[in-house]
Amino acid sequence: MLVRQTKNTFIRFIGEMGYITNQMTRHDRTYNETGADFLREINRFPQDVDDIVARLRKVYNDSVSTEELRADFIEFIKDLDEHLFLVVGETREELDEKDLDFSYSLENPKTLVYDYTQETKQKVDECTQDFMLEATQREPHLNGLQFELTSRCNERCIHCYIPNPKKNAGGDMPVEKVKSLIDEFAEMGGLHVTLSGGEVLLHSDIISIMQYCREKDMQISILSNLIALKDEQIPAIKEANVSIVQTSLYSMDPDIHDLITTVKGSQVKTKAAIEKLVAADIPVQISCPVMKANYQGYADVLKYAQSLRCKAQTDYIMMAQSDLDTSNLANRLSLDETEVLLKDIMQWDKDYKEDTLRHPPLSEEIAFDIERFAKQPLCGAGINDCCITENGDVYPCAGWQGMVCGNVYKQSLKDIWENSLQMKQIRAITQGDFPKCLKCNARDYCAMCLVRNYNESGGDMFKINKHFCDVAFINKKVVEEYAASNAENYAMHYEWLICDIYHCGRYGVAAADADIYRRLVSCYFKLVQAQNDIHRNREHECQKEYNEILEEMNLHLKYSIDSIICGKQENYDKLKILKQDFPLPNIIAINYMIDSLRQILKDEKQ
Repeated sequence: MLVRQTKNTFIRFIGEMGYITNQMTRHDRTYNETGADFLREINRFPQDVDDIVARLRKVYNDSVSTEELRADFIEFIKDLDEHLFLVVGETREELDEKDLDFSYSLENPKTLVYDYTQETKQKVDECTQDFMLEATQREPHLNGLQFELTSRCNERCIHCYIPNPKKNAGGDMPVEKVKSLIDEFAEMGGLHVTLSGGEVLLHSDIISIMQYCREKDMQISILSNLIALKDEQIPAIKEANVSIVQTSLYSMDPDIHDLITTVKGSQVKTKAAIEKLVAADIPVQISCPVMKANYQGYADVLKYAQSLRCKAQTDYIMMAQSDLDTSNLANRLSLDETEVLLKDIMQWDKDYKEDTLRHPPLSEEIAFDIERFAKQPLCGAGINDCCITENGDVYPCAGWQGMVCGNVYKQSLKDIWENSLQMKQIRAITQGDFPKCLKCNARDYCAMCLVRNYNESGGDMFKINKHFCDVAFINKKVVEEYAASNAENYAMHYEWLICDIYHCGRYGVAAADADIYRRLVSCYFKLVQAQNDIHRNREHECQKEYNEILEEMNLHLKYSIDSIICGKQENYDKLKILKQDFPLPNIIAINYMIDSLRQILKDEKQ
């Protein structure tokens, strides 16, 4: 029996912990102790299982028999084979045949997926990335590096956080220096390289740099506006097996897009390049930062992306320039415009809507352990990520170019990472340094960011602009209004769901269950009103009533889901995953469950 990594899988080690990730499925796992020992023996070359077991015998000596060790290792690799991390087979040809390439013709390519939750034999209570962030907070590990290879750019976008004078006086980092830094990053155990600029395709050695990253077994992402893309570069990008190419498309109207980039004809070139990359089966993600000029057309960009089987995402808050100049914020949406956009997103962005409606608010996830949350970092900047620009300056992240942590022409990357005073300062900042945010009712709808604070507040990373808070409350309002507007629909959907499961009429048990849902909705809105009341006198009473009905609803749904009989294996697998979500923490998760079960039953009838 032979085993090797898939071409889309990467393995790294952080201390004694093993980490494996697949850039196509976007699944990852961490292992310690025996799992990490097993992982150390696997690489990109086919190996005989018996040879690996023989090496492992030297690690474990007489503490375990060869037969037991072999059985455990085979169980380990077969599970990873089932979830596309490894390929296992009897011949090299079988391994090659099982190893999938990315293609838009796949039933569910990663460019369409938003929720990358994976099914495992044991229920895991938190995602790998949260676990990794806490682990590297204790012992920072440089896992991701953004390389701004050039400061030159062929566009002058009106919202960009990089000041135009820097682009006007731009230069490129020499390829020899880039490669030496990639070597150093690899020696530090780094994994993910993002190649960007300026405009990264203006660097004359971009293809050789990309190829070198592949030789060093890096996971590669490219950020580019694509207007300089040459046809002859496309096969090389495909060959490098990049994880994603992200590009900005601001509007389906060329005039609006070009108004934002200030370059005539840029929309036509970017759109044509996107379609060439898609035709070559290169994974593309469309970014559509939204501002006054284009907010009414985001839905059209989203529909275009969906037509290509790509994802589109937006940023509607906007960041001030890295030199602390805030003049670009004149293009930022007003609060009224933001609300219009968010309603469009809820209507048209299926991924955003499902993610928002399925996952429990952060406050409900961590209510049992607020002390733990207060100790967590805000993000991975300076903890497992940083950015290097073409002049050698190192920053905690790409937008934080007012916070120079060192220069790779004067120090090694390792020295900067381990000893920079600025890095150490950032690593010490936690959620608890923002006590008002810990208690905020809109906390679940906010992604507070140190660099946004810094750039917009004259260099004060602890000063939160009121606009960010106002937007969070608008987001909360839009989601709650959406849930409210669909409340009676969901009650009817639930009633028909019960009818389908139990093969009964609309009265009796089905009607009674629907009434439980209506009571839950009523309590939910009484609770929201109590939380928004300045005195909050009735909050505890409303919360208690809401929790009691929520528990009752959970029991009914869980019993119902156990009564569903699936004839199709894929629906059976979906039910297994859905069962792991119990207990459902709120009405939003209840609604998602109702939708999911209805879809399964509908599919069973086809």
